[in-house]
Amino acid sequence: MLVTLLVAAALSGGCSFAASAAGNCEVQNSGSSVSIGASRQVDRPSVAPDRGSRGGGGGGGFAPQEPVRDPNAVYPGGRTRDEWLAQCAFDLSCAGAGVAPGGAPLPGTEQADVQPTEAEPEAQPDVTTATIDDVASFAPAPPRMVGEPDGVGVVGMPTNFVVDATEHTERGEIFDIPVTVRFTPVSYLFDYGDGATQETTSPGTTWDDLDAPQFTATETSHSYGETDEFAASVTIRYAAEADAGFGWFPIAGVLAIDAGPVTVRVVDVDTALVDRTCEEDPGGPGC
Repeated sequence: MLVTLLVAAALSGGCSFAASAAGNCEVQNSGSSVSIGASRQVDRPSVAPDRGSRGGGGGGGFAPQEPVRDPNAVYPGGRTRDEWLAQCAFDLSCAGAGVAPGGAPLPGTEQADVQPTEAEPEAQPDVTTATIDDVASFAPAPPRMVGEPDGVGVVGMPTNFVVDATEHTERGEIFDIPVTVRFTPVSYLFDYGDGATQETTSPGTTWDDLDAPQFTATETSHSYGETDEFAASVTIRYAAEADAGFGWFPIAGVLAIDAGPVTVRVVDVDTALVDRTCEEDPGGPGC
């Protein structure tokens, strides 16, 4: 800004100001004043322009930036992630088009195959529109399944089944965009091989981890009604999410992966009360 300075000075005789400053002549103060115009830059705190302003006053505004996606606001129906995962366990359409074991679309979840017309050029791919088919290559390997005790069952007593499915994360690309894909198991459909099935949200727990004796009933156990060999298996249903650098978002669809089969040999065990051990009576029952 322009500032006017009043400088009191007296110049004697013809002594110039430069000569006086150099000490080549004497300067006496006569009380007169000299007005000197000078330009001085005064620093002011800089103020960022309003990013939301438009035109006016000759000042150009900044283009508004795309808001950061809120990861908790993108799950269907306004659900939180935990609610979304919990509902996916038994409602395969909660994440969009569902995929049943074998890849067949679930009833009511089929989507029309819409192709862009020549008059409407195909838009740039949006990673948030990816479906389960687009992330199938990231899928975890089939997990291991076991039947306790050691693949043997007893007629009328629980055989315990456990599958070691866990959350699976892998990096790669969707539509040429780097992403991290996360699969979370949401349900387990056990097929016990004798016509009985059961779907749970638990992968099962071993008797040792439960600190329970053998043949204790569990969330995933099954009692066979006859002797035979049965091929038990389980279908794990995974919900998928992806992160392209702006937070996790859900992938439409549920991925089904089969584990097993595990052969269970079911035997019949008869018991009888005895009054002597086999050492005492080698010909007694069970000896």
